[in-house]
Amino acid sequence: MKVGINAEPLFQRVPTGVGVYALALCRGLGEIGRSDDIVLFHGSHERVPRAVARLPMERCSFGLDRDALYRSWREALRPAPQSVCGDLDVIHAPGPAIPPRGGARLVATIHDLAPLRFPERYSAQARVSLKRGALLAVREAERVVVPSWATAVEVEALLDLDPARLRVVPHGVDLPADAGDDQDAIDELAQRGIRPPYLLWVGTQEQRKNVHAVLDVMSGVGGGHPELSLVLHGPNGWLGSEVAEGIQRRGLTDRTVVSEGSLSRRLLATLYARATVFVFPSLYEGFGLPVLEAMACGAPVVTSNQSALPECVGDAGLLVDPLDHDAVTAAVGLLLDDDGLAKELADAGRNRASTFTWAETARKTWDVYEELASP
Repeated sequence: MKVGINAEPLFQRVPTGVGVYALALCRGLGEIGRSDDIVLFHGSHERVPRAVARLPMERCSFGLDRDALYRSWREALRPAPQSVCGDLDVIHAPGPAIPPRGGARLVATIHDLAPLRFPERYSAQARVSLKRGALLAVREAERVVVPSWATAVEVEALLDLDPARLRVVPHGVDLPADAGDDQDAIDELAQRGIRPPYLLWVGTQEQRKNVHAVLDVMSGVGGGHPELSLVLHGPNGWLGSEVAEGIQRRGLTDRTVVSEGSLSRRLLATLYARATVFVFPSLYEGFGLPVLEAMACGAPVVTSNQSALPECVGDAGLLVDPLDHDAVTAAVGLLLDDDGLAKELADAGRNRASTFTWAETARKTWDVYEELASP
């Protein structure tokens, strides 16, 4: 069996969630011994990222850049991946860009339906593109992979997809459980102004991520813990003016570190591991990878009791109503004041996160490919 995977998400300058997923899936497929069965296809690029170049799979390039390639797929339904890769049994679209199948069987991953649930928080172009991708996946793909049962229920209900075509394949985590002891990483974070004790939030600035609840938490617990700071980490350009204004309005400017830009996996793991509490009161997640990463690194977690987050956390964190900012504050305060409970949840989080591996994600995804390729 030969499987082609759209590798274009791997070439984005700042990796998105789709890019992180696609790269980890490819590494997982290599780990389970499927490298020779995979071919990666992508647009024309002057530079190949080191992580992509290191993947042990064949790569094929179209003579079009990303924008031209995606436009041609959308408008002309060509070129098919087979035009550069040769015969393929299965094609996998790991994100909203759906290539023409060219006679192969098609698998598509839908990570969440945030553009449908929160359309006002997306640009018109992004909203149209993401919605089009989800609708095309439902129309064209013979199997739709989702990372959680919560997302499966939404896709079935909102996109009217036959549940027989859905497969739930949870994501994995690849951050080390022993993070936090790397002195070079500790020193580099200190140079960025990040020193324990601190509350940590990781994500992109969107309404659904509920960053204002985190600011309210810091306002609520900060008086009793004068040494505590707040760290907000996200990619370049994520900090919207409304969050910056919220920091200033609450008088948190001197106690908040905004960590912009991407971090290496080593630095990110250290950032999680040294957090006093990881706070993630998101209103909506298709899976909740930041929570899983925090758990893997031993940070006690307070997160939302909505969408897919309870599936991710299980009983290894404190689940609260994200709209009740007082409840979120109380949960964080409980962990700040009870070292025993914080350690208990940190240990439980490590144990739970250890069951989510990208190799297992790859195995279950390969099973989906085999379903379609089998006569």
